[in-house]
Parts: sequence; C-alpha cells; structure tokens
Amino acid sequence: MAGEIHRAPDSRSARRATDPEMAQRRRAGGWEKDTGGGRDAQGGSASPLLANVYLHYVFDLWVQAWRQKRAHGDVIVVRFADDIVVGFQSKADADQFRAELTERMKKFHLELHPEKTRLLEFGPFAIDDRRKREEGKPETFNFLASRTSV
Repeated sequence: MAGEIHRAPDSRSARRATDPEMAQRRRAGGWEKDTGGGRDAQGGSASPLLANVYLHYVFDLWVQAWRQKRAHGDVIVVRFADDIVVGFQSKADADQFRAELTERMKKFHLELHPEKTRLLEFGPFAIDDRRKREEGKPETFNFLASRTSV
C-alpha cells in the first residue's frame, strides 16, 4: 500500500466525490437523499462508490502521507468502505494520529463516531500488561460484523 496511488476509474466520479458542496452533504450514515440537485441518493447504486472514492481522498492518501512523515513506529491500516482499524506500535503515535485525524475529518465536515472510535491496547504483551495494572482482559471490538479480540 505504501507508495501506491489509486486512480478513480471515472474522473467525473472523483470530481463529484471530492466536491466541497458534496462534503457538506455527507453524513455518518451515508449520502443524504437527493434534493433534485443531480446528486446520488443514499442507498443508490453510486452511493457506495462515491463514499469509497471520497474516503480514498479524505483518508487513504492522507494516512499514507501521515505514516511516512509523522509516525515513529509501525502503523497498520485496514479499511473496508467506511470501517477502519488502525494499529500503532506506539501509544504516542496513536494519540497524535487520533487528534490529527479528528481535525482532518472536520475539514471535510465529517466526524468520528464517538462510541465506535476507541483506543485499545493490543499485541503480545497486552494481556500481561493489563493483568499487572489489574485492568482485566483486553477489550474487543467489532469489525465487519465480526467480534475481534486484541
């Protein structure tokens, strides 16, 4: 993924997806219903395509640059449509990324879901470290309708 540039198959779709007016109409649950302005309605066949192209420009390209310029440790990104999991080697990178991603989303009139956006400890030492701090088992999360333990 690092160093790759992905092009939209149709430049008109890319322009529509990155249009600032379209950004104002974007909501957490999808595109708003068409108000007669020629835009695609939520649930329409083009809606997932446009959302994916939009997130490519808003998130994918940005996170690729962030990883190269700002991260001090490893960063792993998994995105399917609007479901995203990001793993960090260091907590400092995770905290900085979350703050900068929040600001990035605001520029496009988007926001992170407060109940779904969490910082979880994971990795080979998570169980032992949490046990030492008397915090119990590591938390789990849902990704693509599957419960995942870290």
